[in-house]
Amino acid sequence: MTKVEKYLRGAFHAWDFLIDFPLPESVRGRFGGRVDSTTVLAGFPLVGLAVGLLLALAAVFCSAVFKPVAGSIIFAILAVVFLDLKDSARGIGLLTSAFLVRRNGIHLSEALPRLTGDWERIGNPLASVFVSLLELGKTALLFTLAFNGAKLWIVVILVGAFVVQGMLATEPDRESGVPILAVPQENRRVCWWTAGIIGLFALLFFPFGVLAAALVVYFCATGFAGYFRRNFGGVTPDFITLAGTLTELFLLVIGVLSVSMSN
Repeated sequence: MTKVEKYLRGAFHAWDFLIDFPLPESVRGRFGGRVDSTTVLAGFPLVGLAVGLLLALAAVFCSAVFKPVAGSIIFAILAVVFLDLKDSARGIGLLTSAFLVRRNGIHLSEALPRLTGDWERIGNPLASVFVSLLELGKTALLFTLAFNGAKLWIVVILVGAFVVQGMLATEPDRESGVPILAVPQENRRVCWWTAGIIGLFALLFFPFGVLAAALVVYFCATGFAGYFRRNFGGVTPDFITLAGTLTELFLLVIGVLSVSMSN
């Protein structure tokens, strides 16, 4: 097995952790073989790179076929739909649940283990208002990026969010104490190295934005990990999903600020 095939297999397994859309059976048969957990961890930013490039290409296509405004609107809607549905809307559901908890005056650290991404269990009319405003805001920010020629920033968003999720997956599980992705401590830096190589290319397009994004991703990964360890003794799949969703939002805002400052 070549190194290229090895990392493709790692990315394939990382896809199963991150994205609910099933890959074609032909791809599953080709790259579904066994691979070590360190290579799977390296696959997290690679999945972000691959999906981000596809979305950026879709943005370029929309801008070429339609007028700039229409093309940017179409891209923004497609990107929002993907960001929400890649985890079957669990991330946005958990964020909505957190908003409702805080509105009721409950401290988030007390309520976090009870947050749900199940929309049938949320069942609060205010949830629709919150989600509508949030989706409009995300669409407006993504439109701003596309319209100002920063379509590739979607790569930074996905790579950064997936790195945070990958690093949190190596933390002990809250219940069992066994990490979801058991990677030796000394090998965990492979995720940072992989993301760093991708970031070097992104620096050519967004020199200041990528540096700011790198700091945000680092502090999100280490900050969330420390918070979950101190308060809950480890992570859960929902904790990881929520952290990834928040990182996406942070990076989206940073992208727009970076574009605004450069114009």
